Amino acid sequence: MTSINSDWKNVLDSLGCESLLNGPSKRLSAILEKAESGEVLDRDEALYLVSIEKDEIPYLLQTASKLRDSGKGSILTYSKNVFVPVTQICRNHCGYCTFKYEPGEGPLFMSPEEVVDLAKKGAELGCTELLFVTGDKPELKYPVYKEALQKLGYDTTADYLIALGEAGLKENIFPHTNLGLATSEELLAFRESNPSMGLMLENISPRLLQKGEAHYRCPDKVPKQRMKTMELAGEHRIPWTSGILVGIGETWEERIDSLLALRDLGDNYGHLQEIIIQNFSPKPGIMMEKYPPPSFVEMLKLVAISRLVFGEDMNLQIPPNLNPETYPLFIHAGINDLGGVSPVTIDYVNPEAPWPKLEIMQDMVQDLGFILRERLPVYPEFIDNEFIDENVLERVENFVDKDGYVPLGEV
Repeated sequence: MTSINSDWKNVLDSLGCESLLNGPSKRLSAILEKAESGEVLDRDEALYLVSIEKDEIPYLLQTASKLRDSGKGSILTYSKNVFVPVTQICRNHCGYCTFKYEPGEGPLFMSPEEVVDLAKKGAELGCTELLFVTGDKPELKYPVYKEALQKLGYDTTADYLIALGEAGLKENIFPHTNLGLATSEELLAFRESNPSMGLMLENISPRLLQKGEAHYRCPDKVPKQRMKTMELAGEHRIPWTSGILVGIGETWEERIDSLLALRDLGDNYGHLQEIIIQNFSPKPGIMMEKYPPPSFVEMLKLVAISRLVFGEDMNLQIPPNLNPETYPLFIHAGINDLGGVSPVTIDYVNPEAPWPKLEIMQDMVQDLGFILRERLPVYPEFIDNEFIDENVLERVENFVDKDGYVPLGEV
């Protein structure tokens, strides 16, 4: 193993490590060398990385950084988006959620005119991503919602989102829809306007569906059903963003198993474009408001393990607005993407967490020796006729340079 150099001083300070005189253990060295050579880590090896001592974590981070550099070079990416909460009515009862409200507590859904106005405003400000986020299948639980939707001419939230995506695309901004569970027919319809889509796995463990756990009374959070939607997306060649939610009562074993389930998904279908490692953020009024969020050290270790699990080619992200003081340090853990930021809208899922300023992000990235590039919701390596509908592909190609990024300009 190469020794840690002075560029890592901030990492050592953040971990409380004064020096690294002893080096990694023999077992850790073997695992890190295996990962660095491009070999696939198994479950036991990933779990061993969980157990390493604090003073060994920098060696894990160094290997994660080397893998990222090998696969992604010096480029870090972000997207400029408009966050569109089409409906905050939801049939689930997630213990960590502040996004959901009940009928009567706010609008049932955004009108087509409101969505188009947001799309126009975003496009005018240079945004390229129209990020649709919704509650899960409220029409199956709330008659008042279903009746209002039918008055617009739609039977399901999916039908409405498909129409909104088509309308948004006409405004020269690309829809990226996080619908929830979806059928094969729905996914094919979304593909006609969405160059990419997303669904967080959150966690592969059905234990979290039990009473008292984060996903109790959440029919749309059954892991097998979420995996099935993502498998269908793979069959239909839809570039897909997924990831895990950290700190919702899961064990380290369940975290690792979730990463491995997503790795298998990507290996089997080849459509997984991005993995998000999202930390739970407690808020007043939620069932889990007294749950402790995952610590910085936990997140740093998990992000680095994720890089080793997925290898050099996967795009790996943590949300900077949920880690405002520490997100630069996660670059040392192997991330290559800094998520979506918006000059138009807040993060409605985490309204207390403002987006980072692009100018500050750019300076920080440059100071660390990287280049910040803007991407579309679909990553450059998926911009081809295998993964994008031919009518959407023509629009996508008109928005990017020869490397698949938004052409350089003022941030």
